[in-house]
Amino acid sequence: MLCKKPTQTKINIIDSIMGSGKTSWAIQYMKNAPAYQKFMYITPFKEEVERVVTAVGRDFKQPLTDDKNETKLEDIKRLIADGENIVSTHSLFRSIDSEVIDLLDMENYTLILDEVMDVIEQVEISKDDLKMLSENEVIEIDSKGVVHWKQSDYKKGYFEKVRNLANSGNLRMYEDIDGKPIAVYWTFPIETFNCFEEIFILTYMFDGQVQRAYFDLFGQKYAYKSVIKNMDGYILAPYLSYKHEDRSHLKGLINIYYLSPKDKKDMNKMGDRHNYFSVSDLKNKTKNKETKKVIKDNAYNFYRNKCNVPTDEVMWTTYIEFKDKLTPRGLKEHFVSVNARATNKFQHKSTCIYLANVYVNPLTKHFFNKYDVEVNVDLYALSELLQWLFRSRIRTGKSIDIYIPSKRMRTLLEQYLNNKI
Repeated sequence: MLCKKPTQTKINIIDSIMGSGKTSWAIQYMKNAPAYQKFMYITPFKEEVERVVTAVGRDFKQPLTDDKNETKLEDIKRLIADGENIVSTHSLFRSIDSEVIDLLDMENYTLILDEVMDVIEQVEISKDDLKMLSENEVIEIDSKGVVHWKQSDYKKGYFEKVRNLANSGNLRMYEDIDGKPIAVYWTFPIETFNCFEEIFILTYMFDGQVQRAYFDLFGQKYAYKSVIKNMDGYILAPYLSYKHEDRSHLKGLINIYYLSPKDKKDMNKMGDRHNYFSVSDLKNKTKNKETKKVIKDNAYNFYRNKCNVPTDEVMWTTYIEFKDKLTPRGLKEHFVSVNARATNKFQHKSTCIYLANVYVNPLTKHFFNKYDVEVNVDLYALSELLQWLFRSRIRTGKSIDIYIPSKRMRTLLEQYLNNKI
């Protein structure tokens, strides 16, 4: 399953702010590439798949199912074997297996990954089950933390998923300081990234992304570049760090809600503590009828009375598990996922309501720390907020109003707009 290329694939991180033209550059690059250069373009959403197919005009193929019950995974194998240009989604790319990796190793594809993807995921299994599997020598942990399945006669049962992931070589254990199992993690097969001729990852603030920590964990080398527009279109340029951007235009366009002298109540008060509006906090808040009412009423008051806009101009978010409990009046059809990115579908929205306080999973953070890889939790939270915010019309240079009751998230945005991050 290991790729046999003599050197690591060149990984280019195209790190530029949303709306700067990263996708436009990619489309231009693919249109102008020689006919023999083959591409695999991976994007989060199906509508972006359609956009690329239409814009590039390079006879891209999408993996499909057929009447013979062939899965998309089987179809992508056929497309790679046939040397087709391929466009698909993150979800399908995450499901690739050793056969896909072997096929990619035999071909000469360039990968363009639109936005970072989920490359690590905690597997649902209790600490007691992990302890039982370990103590009974069903699994074995090597010096690198990789989980190996030892019971070859285990055919079918409750632990099939764990067995399959272990047998794929993509399962890692996180243990406490005493060596007791706490959690296991699936990691996207790193070999995949060494099976391409070259890779371009289109994103922003890669330093704060989990995929950056994943690359560091596996010793992958990568180089940063920016994209700029000139008279000939879009070109790659030496990297301009997000720390050195001029954000004065954004500061003038993003209007954050604050208490005014005319207000009878401070709608930010309910998010004053550092952890308010986190997942754990909302689990408690949504259990109480009156607390839920305050959150929903404040959100409604913001867009209806403070901003006085029709519902079609509003986008709002929270964690998906609290969506139904916290939907503000009139906004049932205007929810935008808290991790939304790489879509222009909502660029007419002028009014934003952000009912979340983003943290990296603590166990995931500790998992990376064990291998001396740092995850910047505040930069991660800020990058998630900005990705969501730039789904709105701010990406087209128009002003927006935003309500962020979480003091932590609001402060991060303020620091960003003032070039303090």
